[in-house]
Amino acid sequence: MRWPRTVQVGPVGVKIYKVAAATFASGHAYTLVWQTPEGRRQRKFSDPEEALREAKLVAGRLAAGELEAAGMTRGDFRELAAAREIAGEIPLLSALREWAKVRELTGGHALAAAESWAQRNNAKTFQRITVGDAIDRFISQKQKAGKQAERTYRSKLEPLRRHFGERTIDSISAEEFGVYLEQFQDGVTRNDFRKRAVALSRWAQASGFIPRGAALEIEATERASEAATEIGTLTPAQFRALLEWVRDEHPEHLAALVIAGFAAVRADEIHGKRADRERRQLWEDIDLERKHLNVSVAKKNTPSWRLVELPDAAVAWLMLCPNRTGPICEAGAMEKLRLLVRSAKLDNGEPRFAALPENGFRHSAISYRIALTGDKPGTATWAGNSVAEIDRRYRRPMTRQAAQEWFAIHPAALAEVAPLSRHASKS
Repeated sequence: MRWPRTVQVGPVGVKIYKVAAATFASGHAYTLVWQTPEGRRQRKFSDPEEALREAKLVAGRLAAGELEAAGMTRGDFRELAAAREIAGEIPLLSALREWAKVRELTGGHALAAAESWAQRNNAKTFQRITVGDAIDRFISQKQKAGKQAERTYRSKLEPLRRHFGERTIDSISAEEFGVYLEQFQDGVTRNDFRKRAVALSRWAQASGFIPRGAALEIEATERASEAATEIGTLTPAQFRALLEWVRDEHPEHLAALVIAGFAAVRADEIHGKRADRERRQLWEDIDLERKHLNVSVAKKNTPSWRLVELPDAAVAWLMLCPNRTGPICEAGAMEKLRLLVRSAKLDNGEPRFAALPENGFRHSAISYRIALTGDKPGTATWAGNSVAEIDRRYRRPMTRQAAQEWFAIHPAALAEVAPLSRHASKS
């Protein structure tokens, strides 16, 4: 062969030069040279036949107007072909732009994000059910487990059914849950409804209705700030007047009032929950000699399952109650007592008592006991609550003197005390 050689394709010619090259085994290199709009290009080969083949490819591309492609190697073309095959029907540039955006959004964790998305949206990994079906199954399982799910959950979950209709529970986003919760303006109410929705979602995930391992959307919603709870209490004088009046006018409710005001037993524990009024505090669980009671309707292995110490005054009042067998009161006794107190009148027609604060007997017993003993953790155990819950919902600061007066209200001293009017001052 004579060098240089020109490879001609149409109007385009590409030259190959034979030059000395100490780095090549033969001592020569075959240099392919061509012109582009960006300037002169060249490529070296050790084999003249390979240089000729490449020269024909370059000349052909140049003749076809593919100036940029003329600079690509065979390896470049193989990679380009493979990339187009992987992209399939998607244009290669579109596929690359989408991939770059995915990497940007996931911080470089595109595959992990894609796997998570596939797990969440692959119907083969879980069963899709509507929100309404999830609510019904959730409550049914809780009921079969002996829990009062109808009473605890139904009213707080039905708004979910109404809001989301036939949506599947796995398809609801955190933003949509947030919109749902916005209908509850009061912070405590909103948090209560959110709490029930969280319980439902956790059950749904454990039951295979939401992909396992996926973050629950409801848990990404914000808890609302709760306004400070008003803690209503009574003064010793108010409690004394109520005890005397109930003993004289409505003795059937005396035991319930004594247990509420001296032992901080919850109303539901005294007169039964609305769903089961037959389960009430029993006389058989009250030991007047040893001065304590077991809460009859408390749930085992919960803080409410407790032995409650009774002060001497409480024992004295309970000794006045006849027929100390069976339930200590009738069903709903504390609710009935509240209505009776509200309707009680003085001779001049004025209300006999001030309005009873909500949960006021339990608030009072807890507040006065902490003031008397200085033992907040012990009082929390006595009342069946945590210390945090005591501070948040039950305790008001009281003086030790007022606490001593509260727990010293014995029946024997009542003959000297006039009925308290509704305008009595608070301690």
